[in-house]
Amino acid sequence: MSQSFMRNISDYEDSTYLLNHPEKLKFKADNEGYLYFKRLLGKKTNMSLLRDLINVCSKHGFLDNNNGHNSKKVKKGIKIEPLCKEDIDYYKDVLKLRSLHAYAQSKEIMNLFELLFDDEVLNHSQNIVRTVFPDTKKHTTPPHQDYWYVGGNKNTWTTWIPLGDIPKEMGTLAVGKFTHKIGIVQNRFPADGSGSYSCNVEDEVEWVNGDMEAGDVLVFNCLSLHQATDNLTNEIRFSCDFRYQPLTEPVYIRSLKPNMEIMSWEEVYEEWDERDDLKYFWEKFDLNINYEIEEDRRIN
Repeated sequence: MSQSFMRNISDYEDSTYLLNHPEKLKFKADNEGYLYFKRLLGKKTNMSLLRDLINVCSKHGFLDNNNGHNSKKVKKGIKIEPLCKEDIDYYKDVLKLRSLHAYAQSKEIMNLFELLFDDEVLNHSQNIVRTVFPDTKKHTTPPHQDYWYVGGNKNTWTTWIPLGDIPKEMGTLAVGKFTHKIGIVQNRFPADGSGSYSCNVEDEVEWVNGDMEAGDVLVFNCLSLHQATDNLTNEIRFSCDFRYQPLTEPVYIRSLKPNMEIMSWEEVYEEWDERDDLKYFWEKFDLNINYEIEEDRRIN
């Protein structure tokens, strides 16, 4: 089990009321390192992307379709290990979904980060879907900082979005309040779970977690410690995470490539309209791109 024991844990605190008070919103973000918004996004678009993912899962034979067209219940005997051939083939089809990449640029999210950054916003094109099968505690994402992997600059923020309603027993995301203030954690060690690295966490860390509904959005700084919680149900848990930064700040080159680099952008876009504005959208900007791993991200 990758999940770290969390002694001090409370529910997410809704920051929706601060959207009309930008200075207070920025203060809370800078102070606590995370923000949570109830129903920031519309339910219809959220459920549409969820249906797209369910269809991809059905195509690959993962789901028990006897439970209905929109069932997320796994077919008996199916157990998909991360990075196995079946997982890679499935995920390639996920990355081809235009609905995924369009969701990352929802106007509500872009407007939120314009408020936080006082700058134009760059959405990293490396958009991610998490497909968490039941009975996979070994692979639950352990405590970590996104900066270890994202680099570029320390004003990069992640959004974690449930697809459909996700109660705590299905596995949501826990964030350590104030942990972005400790700087880059260097005591990394190999671990099971997404990212393959974890770190020691002090008992005093104040964790936030909670049930989430379709359209809710959790955002946190790339230095904020966070971890997933276990999926204890018999259904697949779908979520997505997208990353954003001020347009004028440095961006690491891998943040502009398809997630996991298992395919090219040409393959992602193969069935898209050739005039689609989402294709290669980052090339319209004069970006400050880092092509080498920053020194403070190197593991000694």
